[in-house]
Amino acid sequence: MVINLVNLTPHPVTVVDQDGGTILTVQPSGQVLRLPEVTTPAGEIQGVPLVRKALDPAAELPPRQKGTYYIVSLPVAQAARREDFIIPDDLVRDKQGRVIGCRRFAVVA
Repeated sequence: MVINLVNLTPHPVTVVDQDGGTILTVQPSGQVLRLPEVTTPAGEIQGVPLVRKALDPAAELPPRQKGTYYIVSLPVAQAARREDFIIPDDLVRDKQGRVIGCRRFAVVA
């Protein structure tokens, strides 16, 4: 079966091996998946309003397609909880602390 990876983040996602060699780079698809925030009142603390914030998992999501996985941000994956939404995991950073790749993908349980 052919696996299709669709990058719904604004950045290329590079997977590297243990030696730092590039295994795969998935370019952004041009569409970024962001979920809108839902805010509900939760009371107040010493006269200051308190709200609950969450991402709306009912927002428009791409359709499930056999053999297709969508690379998304961690907040999107946590809100949607879909097996076809994957995130970069085991991040690799350069000497300045910038992410330069990942060693694997993860599904948020």
